[in-house]
Amino acid sequence: MLEILTPMNKVERVSRKVDPTTIAPISPGMWGEIQADGSIEKITANTPGVITKLIINSASESPYESNDIEVGRIATMESYGIRVQVDSEGFTGTPTMGNMLAVSDKTAGLGKLFDITESPNSEAGDYEVVARCEEYNATTGKMTFRTLSPVIVTVS
Repeated sequence: MLEILTPMNKVERVSRKVDPTTIAPISPGMWGEIQADGSIEKITANTPGVITKLIINSASESPYESNDIEVGRIATMESYGIRVQVDSEGFTGTPTMGNMLAVSDKTAGLGKLFDITESPNSEAGDYEVVARCEEYNATTGKMTFRTLSPVIVTVS
């Protein structure tokens, strides 16, 4: 579940090229990696993405959910400062309010946000922080975050 809390007239929706045979399955609220030609692909396991973007439409086997994918396109949200709410389809772990979030390249949470200070999801190293946790509700299993201008943060 992905819910964009910022009015849509204040955000930038970008339609990017995809390879329909390799992008599915991917859910709204997950993140993808921008390629040199401007297309977007799934995050590659154990390879941190250089530029990552929030995916806002679905890529599944269902023709009803993925009409754009049939023609090789998917929508991404690329504005900074957008408030978004996601369920466990969009993040992994139990994020802490105020903490920085990066996109996971680990197999268990591939393409999902994670709290860079939360063990065992984080390891020492450099992370591209793309969002900040504003709220995590353990009862509903939903997290609200705000996107940021990407910045590299070192965790030791």
